[in-house]
Amino acid sequence: MTASNVLFTLDAVSCARGGRLLFQNLFLEMGEGDVVHLAGPNGAGKTSLLRAMAGALPCDGKILWQDRDFLENGVAAHAARYAFLPANDTHLKLLETAYENITFWARLWGVGDDISDAALKAMGLHDLRNRPVRYFSAGQKRRLGLARVLMKGAKLWLFDEPLNGLDAESMALFRVALEHHVAKGGMAVIASHFPIDPPNTGTLRRITLGAA
Repeated sequence: MTASNVLFTLDAVSCARGGRLLFQNLFLEMGEGDVVHLAGPNGAGKTSLLRAMAGALPCDGKILWQDRDFLENGVAAHAARYAFLPANDTHLKLLETAYENITFWARLWGVGDDISDAALKAMGLHDLRNRPVRYFSAGQKRRLGLARVLMKGAKLWLFDEPLNGLDAESMALFRVALEHHVAKGGMAVIASHFPIDPPNTGTLRRITLGAA
């Protein structure tokens, strides 16, 4: 990858939590179309690394966006570049419908109804749009979280176990969404115990944390 193609860089990044070193001297360069699969056992630091990439966890080393400190213009400016899906999604409002959930975020981000509807369709939830989320299965809730990510239209996806609770059909929907994202020049960092298939366009790299 040439320097002109690099958007997101981790340079000698190290992170410790509770006095325990999770990872050290991690180097990564990402450009348009790149997908990174974060693997490793529980407690290896996958979630901490995603949070560091989001600017929510301080770490040693440098994290750069286009060769400048990624928080140079503040956390809010960086937040516009990425969409984060945590392993335990606390953003869902269980007493509201899927449509009410998605439109809340659409208004917050200035997204039109056509885009929010398209995100629900992409995750196979359009027919369930008027159902309260408290009646959703774990997989349906996960798909609603994924729809929220799709709707934002961010350059960088940060996913923590996005495939948890998904059946084979739902995993296929995720795969299609990832393909579209990468084909448009998007990037993704995916922490998952499931295998991640290489995209038809772009590149896939695997980083294993906690490896001996």
